[in-house]
Amino acid sequence: MVARNIERFNEITGQVFACLYESFPVPLALRPKLLGIEEHEGGEYSPELGEVLGAEPQSAEEVIFKHSVTWLIQAGYIAAKKPDYDSHFFAEARLTAKGLEVLNAIPGNLTKHEPLGEQLAAASKSGAKELMRTITTEVLGAGVRLGLKTVGIDG
Repeated sequence: MVARNIERFNEITGQVFACLYESFPVPLALRPKLLGIEEHEGGEYSPELGEVLGAEPQSAEEVIFKHSVTWLIQAGYIAAKKPDYDSHFFAEARLTAKGLEVLNAIPGNLTKHEPLGEQLAAASKSGAKELMRTITTEVLGAGVRLGLKTVGIDG
C-alpha cells in the first residue's frame, strides 16, 4: 500500500507541477477533476445538527490528491488557499519561486536538455505515468538540493 501511495503521490505531483508550470504566472483552482480524478458530491450544512448531510464519502484518489497538494504547499513548492473541510479545490494555486526554479532546471544527467517543467507537461499530456514519476522524483530531488544550498550545506 505504501509503494502505491508513493507512486500516486508522484503521479499527482507531476500532474500538478505540469498544470501550474503551463499556467504560470496565472493562478489555477486546483481540483481533482483537473487531473482526471472523479469528485464526490458535497452535501449541505445543517445548522441544527452542526454537520454536513448528504455528502458522498471522498474516494481514496481524492484523499491522496488533497494530501499531496497540502504537502506541496507545506514544502514550499506551491502556494494556494487551503480548501474548506468539504471543498474540492485549492483556490489561487501557483508555483512559488522555489517551485518555478526547480521546474526551470535543466539537469545535466538527462539526455533531454529542456526544463523539467516542460518534460513533465509533455509526459502528463502523453499519459506516460512512469516517465512522469521519474521526472517528479528528479524535481523533488532538485528542490532538496536547492534547500541544502540555501542553508549552506553542499551536497
